[in-house]
Amino acid sequence: MSKSVRRFLSLLLVLQLIIPYSVFAAAVGEFTSVVGKVTQTRAKEVIKPVVKSPIQLKDLIITDQASSATMFFSDDSTIVLSGNAKMEIKEFLFKEKSRTAIFLLSIGKVTATVNKFIGGDNVFEVQSPTAIAGVRGTGFEFVEAVNVENKDMATVSCTEGSLNLSALSPTGEVVSTAVLEAGQMAVIIGGVITISAIAAVMATGITSSSGSGTAGAAGGTGAGTGGTAAAGGATGAGATSATVATTAAAGISTTTIVGVAAGIAAVGVAGAAAGGGGGGGGGGTPTSTPTSTPTSTPTSTPTSTPTSTPAPTPSTTYDATGTWNWAETYVYNNCGDPNIYDTGTVTIIQTGNTFTIAGGSVPFDSGTVSGATYTLTPKSFPEDGGTTTNTGSFTLSSSSTGTFSTVWTWTDGTNSCSGGNNGTTSKVP
Repeated sequence: MSKSVRRFLSLLLVLQLIIPYSVFAAAVGEFTSVVGKVTQTRAKEVIKPVVKSPIQLKDLIITDQASSATMFFSDDSTIVLSGNAKMEIKEFLFKEKSRTAIFLLSIGKVTATVNKFIGGDNVFEVQSPTAIAGVRGTGFEFVEAVNVENKDMATVSCTEGSLNLSALSPTGEVVSTAVLEAGQMAVIIGGVITISAIAAVMATGITSSSGSGTAGAAGGTGAGTGGTAAAGGATGAGATSATVATTAAAGISTTTIVGVAAGIAAVGVAGAAAGGGGGGGGGGTPTSTPTSTPTSTPTSTPTSTPTSTPAPTPSTTYDATGTWNWAETYVYNNCGDPNIYDTGTVTIIQTGNTFTIAGGSVPFDSGTVSGATYTLTPKSFPEDGGTTTNTGSFTLSSSSTGTFSTVWTWTDGTNSCSGGNNGTTSKVP
């Protein structure tokens, strides 16, 4: 080996020792969209990425409120990091038929689209303090947050393919596992994985409430004996939102659902119960009517006409007058604001089929009653240079307990975003 070659290799070795490794590291992906305030920390250096900025191993990506970052990786996978989120590129190694990609999500929401590999080693995981989601398919959403009880909570929705889920203990040990299929959502709290078939609800969002509507696609049309609502749907005044429609149609029982799923399903099941039967009122079997005819023509013999069964009325009506405590069990928004779980107290005065509500910073002041369903009158107010409109409802399951669901939409005439919450309420003795 010549002296010049040895001198060059020695210089290269010295440079590698004194210059951070990240300078020599190869990019594993790049930013394809940067919205709002996004930072990229690499070897203690804070960078403000732009479109086409490279992403390297160990990079820490942080998004601020109302911000987002879309990243495309060398294995053709795409990750979208929503507002108020923090994620680290822990591992990333990609070859022809081998992939190891591990992302650490400290807080916030990640939406991933991942190409499926056939054969070879294939690891694509999102890890959080609460859970690990390992991709077996192509699409999922992972949210790490803190619930109303100040406990870490992960919500994972599978949009296509399937996921291997692992719930973690506070020390990071795997305490339970499950497989999440497309169209399912899992909530992981305290090492417990609860799966429900309401991923479609989260994908479509919760729409505004209405005093009457149609829930479900497979039932709810009365015939013959008065239109008893089938398990697949309920038509009538009790349907309060798209959440109600979807969860009622799915036939979800709150006894097997916790966390966010329970908050949504409770509203859905109660709403379906309140909706009762609608559709055709039904009639009895028609009979021939006797008429005056010539003696040579026999007349039909009249038969008794059965009385049609009246359609069931909405669920039991309660008097909600009094003071109520409320607590949010699930909060979501797509404006990038932090999901803060609130509690409060309100005073309700019910007079017949109307009521007023006051206190607790609730953006409503009145509404109407149909059975056990209380539909809040939509209300708008100026906020952040635009207008926010709130809609919602609550359903009582007894004279002292119930669930609620609200939705808000903000717009400034050009831009718009929305959010909402679900929760429980109990009457103060």
